[in-house]
Amino acid sequence: MVINDYRQATVRSDLNRITISFGEILYYTGLVLWLMQFYITRTIYADFYSGKLMTAVRYFCMLIFMVKILLTEKSVNRRVIEVILAAAAVFIVVQRTVNTGMPLIQVLLLIYGAKDISFRKICKVMLWTCIALWSIPVLIDRIGIYSVSRQVYRERVREYLNFNYVSFPAIYFNNIPYCCMFAYTDPDRRGAGGNYAKRREVPWLILIFFTALQVWLYINTDTSLPFLIGLLFLFLYTVVIKLRIIELRNSKINRLLSVVLFPAAAAASYWLCLEYGKKTRLIKTLDQMTHNRISLAYKGITRYGVHLFGIQIVENTDSTKGSYFYIDSGYIKNLLNYGLIVLIMILVYYSVILYAAIIERDKVLAIWLICIAVYSMFNNLLLSPAENGSLLAIWYALDLIKWHRQKEGVRRRDKRKRIEYAAES
Repeated sequence: MVINDYRQATVRSDLNRITISFGEILYYTGLVLWLMQFYITRTIYADFYSGKLMTAVRYFCMLIFMVKILLTEKSVNRRVIEVILAAAAVFIVVQRTVNTGMPLIQVLLLIYGAKDISFRKICKVMLWTCIALWSIPVLIDRIGIYSVSRQVYRERVREYLNFNYVSFPAIYFNNIPYCCMFAYTDPDRRGAGGNYAKRREVPWLILIFFTALQVWLYINTDTSLPFLIGLLFLFLYTVVIKLRIIELRNSKINRLLSVVLFPAAAAASYWLCLEYGKKTRLIKTLDQMTHNRISLAYKGITRYGVHLFGIQIVENTDSTKGSYFYIDSGYIKNLLNYGLIVLIMILVYYSVILYAAIIERDKVLAIWLICIAVYSMFNNLLLSPAENGSLLAIWYALDLIKWHRQKEGVRRRDKRKRIEYAAES
């Protein structure tokens, strides 16, 4: 069947059977394995597994994604382009150390592999996988089956809830409500006369449950930034989706904001570092409120400088091996690690996704990205699917833009026909 008019499109679902393609099986397998190794390396259970085993799992996941791309991509030209892009990324990034370049290559393969797979299904797989992987160490600790003694460094608890660092359970938890809200909320399609079509929304009970968990994590871990961003997302979901107080319309100002939000956040992060060098009282206070995020980013810029293709950064999170140094700002860390060119590509990448969410009124994705843009000023999750599943939304966004253009073309054609008919009569 050929659909000539988008308004004629219908979707039929067979509730008696679940169909899944070979490409989806490959991709979901690789995604689940990748998330498993990620969580294991962030928990105390990494002590039971060698680093080489986790590295082998990551390479196996990369192999799965490559096989999926080569077997399911119909266009030979696109397959060649993807191989060339991957090779170019290796050439640009892997200059001094494999450890610097390989995470970016892994992310590229994750993104390429998501083509032709529903982003909503990806979010569902990530949701239930992350719930299991996050809950297992926490429940084992709370029940008392196995837990480690809490280590305190500079008045902060390090190992807690069976995670390596106290902030990890709070940071990784936020991706769970992100994926849940997107996967189980239908996009907002407003019809003629301002009527909203019936759509699914996450129940109030789930919102209350996630809010209670955020409060519990804050009380037990004292990690304020993930707590504030998590509450911001739940608040925006409530006022935008549940109460419809804020509409996030497809307006000129919203489209402009969608394009400039991520570059503005990156520029603000760099500006804060420059201002910290002036030792002003306001910036020092803000640095203390963000747990030294600004001062550490400033130290990284002054120590390594900004390069087109990045530079290897030596970080230290072990207090027994010298002074602590770790760049948490996602914008500054990617700028130093991968260089100015890659950072610009990342900002354009996210701007495209946010722009698509605005023009097609996918409000959950829009507020998700707004939270990511703000939080990335103080935490590095721009290239981490386990913390930020919206990273894999690019193909969905491109489809939204294509769909929007088709609608606009139909509207212009209908308007032109109406004008011609009126002129003839």
